[in-house]
Amino acid sequence: MLMKQKGIIIKSVDYGESDKIITILNEYGAKIPLMARRAKKVKSGLQAHTQMFVYGLFIYNKWRGMGTLNSVDVINQHYELQLDLYESSYASLCAETIERSMEENEVSKYNYELLHFVLTKISEGTSAQLMSIVVLLKCMAKFGFTASFNRCVITGNDDQSKLMGYSFKFDGAISQEVAYQDPHALKLTNRSLYLLDILQKLPINKMNSLSIHQEILDEMSELIIMLYREYAGMFFKSQKLINQLKRLENNPH
Repeated sequence: MLMKQKGIIIKSVDYGESDKIITILNEYGAKIPLMARRAKKVKSGLQAHTQMFVYGLFIYNKWRGMGTLNSVDVINQHYELQLDLYESSYASLCAETIERSMEENEVSKYNYELLHFVLTKISEGTSAQLMSIVVLLKCMAKFGFTASFNRCVITGNDDQSKLMGYSFKFDGAISQEVAYQDPHALKLTNRSLYLLDILQKLPINKMNSLSIHQEILDEMSELIIMLYREYAGMFFKSQKLINQLKRLENNPH
């Protein structure tokens, strides 16, 4: 049966010398694995069209099991993501988080809308790191945990200006007055916690112009990656590359 569906490539794995297996998240929110034959060969015409983040109309044959890709009518190549390793790595973190949050046969229109939203925002110049934070916040519940950033977990005080960090001992944000109860709490500015709370609660269709200082972004990223590691045992391949890039940047020699 010949199928035509819009979708975004969220996973690409080399298969043998000349083929690839790609996974698209289609417009209905289903993960579709496809064999892309000869996709690694320049002459096939599929090489550029089977890169990560390509958004297009995918035409493929599907009987039982895995489908076979025939062609792709590209709508947006998201070419700019191939040019910047940092942007590409954070976009990969978005795709990896969404892909791993879904069961094999799960259908989630929201996940498609979320991925489409973040890739569009990145194309328009919004920080890919910020978009990865949005995705990680929105997918938390799918990995079986939540986090609260808007009140002190010990005193219950919701004055966010008094917050100074996140405690894994007490599982929540803590305020300065009780910080002594957990000397190992991750120290954060109250602004980082405030913005995490906002981004966690704000629907994506209400997120317009987003611009946050780099130091705050780094604080937010550090906490949210730690939350996934501590509460869900999650390690992201994309984050490993981001960490390597940062080490190279800090130690150029």
